[in-house]
Parts: sequence; C-alpha cells; structure tokens
Amino acid sequence: MSKRSPLLTPHWEPTEIKRFGLGVSRFSARMLGALLMAVALVLHRTLPLDPRIFFGVAAMSLVAGLFVHFHLRHTSIPLDQASVAERAIWVTAMVAVIGVQAGHITLYSHALVKAGFLLTAPLVAQAMLVSGLFGPSVALVALTVTSLLLAFGGAMPADMTAAAWVAGAVGAHVVNPMKQRGDLLRAVGIQVLAQAVLAVCLTAVATDSVLTVLESAVWAGLAGVGAVSIFWLGIALLERAFGIVSDWTLLELCSPEHPLLKELCLRAPGTHVHSLGVANLAEGAARAIGANPVVCRAQASYHDVGKLVRPSYFVENQAGDNPHDDLSPTLSAKIIVAHVKDGLRLAKLHRLPQIVTEGIEQHHGTSLVSFFYNRAVERGVASEDSHRDSFFRYDGPKPRSKECAILHLADQVEAVSRTVKRGDQLQEVVHRVIEASRADGQLDEAELTLRDLGTIEQSFVSALAALRHERVTYPDQEEAVASEPDLRAQRVRQTRKA
Repeated sequence: MSKRSPLLTPHWEPTEIKRFGLGVSRFSARMLGALLMAVALVLHRTLPLDPRIFFGVAAMSLVAGLFVHFHLRHTSIPLDQASVAERAIWVTAMVAVIGVQAGHITLYSHALVKAGFLLTAPLVAQAMLVSGLFGPSVALVALTVTSLLLAFGGAMPADMTAAAWVAGAVGAHVVNPMKQRGDLLRAVGIQVLAQAVLAVCLTAVATDSVLTVLESAVWAGLAGVGAVSIFWLGIALLERAFGIVSDWTLLELCSPEHPLLKELCLRAPGTHVHSLGVANLAEGAARAIGANPVVCRAQASYHDVGKLVRPSYFVENQAGDNPHDDLSPTLSAKIIVAHVKDGLRLAKLHRLPQIVTEGIEQHHGTSLVSFFYNRAVERGVASEDSHRDSFFRYDGPKPRSKECAILHLADQVEAVSRTVKRGDQLQEVVHRVIEASRADGQLDEAELTLRDLGTIEQSFVSALAALRHERVTYPDQEEAVASEPDLRAQRVRQTRKA
C-alpha cells in the first residue's frame, strides 16, 4: 500500500480539533433550539401542517438565534457572560412563546378584543427578566426577536405584537434598577398604567364601544400585574439555573445578618469597621466612573474575612500586646499574606458567588507587605535588592476589573487615612497611595484610564473629608479635655503607690 504524501495529509492540532468539535456542538444546539422554537410557534395552527410553513419558521428562528449570538459579541458584556445571556434569552423566549400560545388557544376569537391583552404578559415578563439580569439594552434585543418571531409565525396579530413590544420596553426599564420593596410597587404601578393606556389607544381604534375599551384596559392592567409577578418569581429561578448573580443577590449578601459578616463583627470588630469604610469609599468611586457600585460594596464587605482565622495578628483588632513582636518579619509577612487564602476558603465554605471571591483574591494584587519588608531590611534579613522577594508579596492575581481595582485602592486609602493627622493634606496622601500602586504595576490589568484614576482620587478625598469634618466643642467637653491630663497623672501616682 502506497503511503500518502505528508502534504496531502491534513494535520490537526489538539486545540484545533477541540475548537472544531465545540463549534459543531454549538451549531447543533442552535439547530435543535430553532426546531423547538418552530414547534412552539406553530402550536396554534391546525393539523396537518404544511411542511413549508414549519421549515420556514424554523429557518427564521435559526436566523434570529444567530442574530442574538453576534449582537451579544458586540456589546460590553464579557465573553463568558455573553454565552450565558444567549442561553437565557433563548429559554425565556421559548417560555414566552409557549405562554402566548397557551393564551391564544384558551381564548376564543371573539374574546381577543377584550381579554387579548393578557397575551402581552409573557412578552413583558421576558423583557423584565432579561433586563433584571443583563440590563435594558439586552432586554430590548430579546423582546424584539421574540415579538418578530411571534408575528412571523402568526401567533399574535400585528397590532397586539406592537402593543406588547411597547409594554415590554416599559417593563425592561421599570425593573432596572430595583433595590427595595418600594421599587417593586413602583414597577407595578407604572406597568399597569402603561398597559392600560396602550389598551385604550389600541381598542379605541378598533371599536366604538366605550365598555369594550374599558374592559380591555382592565385586562391590560391585570396583564401588567401578572407580568411583574412572573418576573419576581422567575428571577431567582433564572439566577440559579444559569449561575447569574444579580444586584439583588449582592444586596442580600451585604446584609449584616449574613452569618459570615456577623462573625466578622463579633470576632474581628476592627476589621469589620475597616470593611465598612472601604465599602463606602469603593461604592462612591464606582458610581463616579460608571462601574457597578453594588459589586464594589459586596466585594468590600467580604474582602478581609480571612482575618477571622487569626484576628489578633492584625493591628485593627489588637487591644493589647502585638504578637508580631515575637515573630520574625518573614513569618509575620507570611501570616499577613495568608488571610487572602483563608478568605477564599471561607468564601467557598459559605458559597459566596465568584464575583465576590474575585474581590477577596485580587484586592491586594501582588503588592508588597511593606511594613515587615522594611523591618526585615532593618534587621538585615532582607536587602534593598530583594524588593520582589515572594516572602513579602501577596500571591495575586492583580486586579482584573474596574471593581476589583477600585477595591484595591479603597482598601489602601482607608487604612492610610487612619494615620493621617487632621492638619495634613488628604489630597496629597490619597494621590501618593494611588500613584504608588500604579507605579508598582498593580493596575496594569484593570480597565482604568488616567481620567478614571483622577475621578477615583477626587471621590476618595471628598468622602474622607466628609468623615473628618470639624465639630463644635461644648463647655463641658472643654472641661473634660482640660482635666484629662490631671486625671491621667492621678492614676499614675495611685499605680506607683500600689
């Protein structure tokens, strides 16, 4: 048997084979999704069904899926989240189509004029769900695709589809942001009003009966209530199903009733107070540059939970002797650095989401434990050339997102601010901390511009200046301050006599 020429034999690298197989599997999944969507879109049609109609609807569904795929790749959503968003959009679209079909089959044709606005509830709920997880802009794309598929398949009249799209667009914006119970009531009120107005406008064009117009407005209002209810019940299910962490989940984690935060407050009160200060600084800076303030607050709340393992080895929790006085600088630095790994272990134990563990892991980057490094240099244990000695540096990685970079800076600024005297210039101290971190390369992997750093600096200075405001001294306080040296001297004399 003759051997084939090496030039004619295709050579596949393992990575190329893996990518090819992954591409084939994704295309097969989209084909299957398009077929399932086509089945859902033709449920209202009578049998036997013309094959041309089914394959036409399936082809349109495949095109819609590819459009969503490529659109998400051109948005600001990270690549790993884009694939999750694509799956979530497809699942919610499928559920919305089935919901519309169920309503279409249940209602008689003559009842569509009045109660037909109930068909808008699944579409509005889909827009709310996608908006709550990925933002209004992604929700509008999902709503548009689903509405066009329903109109193309003939499951909804054109005028009803248009009304559903407008109602869904309103819903996508009323639920984002939603951080309190009052926000839910506001969303219900706005959604009911919007759908009632749409129903009045649409029905008034089709009929002269005032009673019919009022009935349609009532049904539309009920559809709005139903859509918000579906959204509130479905958001938790989608978060668990797709591993998504919404702002609501992060706000729940920031509650002082969380077991890990309660333990931090009891066993390491100084660290707890420090974390609250960092959270306030980070949240304000994030809001100033357009980052996610809720993510920053959640990360800051848990960034130092690893200090629970050895709370007395950190200065903010010390009330007496310092245990580091009896340790070598190398061992002390090792203990300080270990609080990051301890925090990751506690985060895994309490099932904290990945976005919070990223803050724990990256909030120090690969920065130097300068206090013990300088002590080691003074004692001759280390030299000036060992500035990059791994014993005196955190393991990293460096901050890789805006939120983690803000947390990194806020952690240092809050700590340094406690050593600044009232007469010192906060602006200079904060600028020096940020510049030192930037020069050390800790911000190289974060998406922060020089303009962002300037905005963050001003935000830190404003927040710290507000905390260090002057207070009026009352007469009884002046007497207490004046007598304090005499009281201290009296205690010393009593101690010596004893």
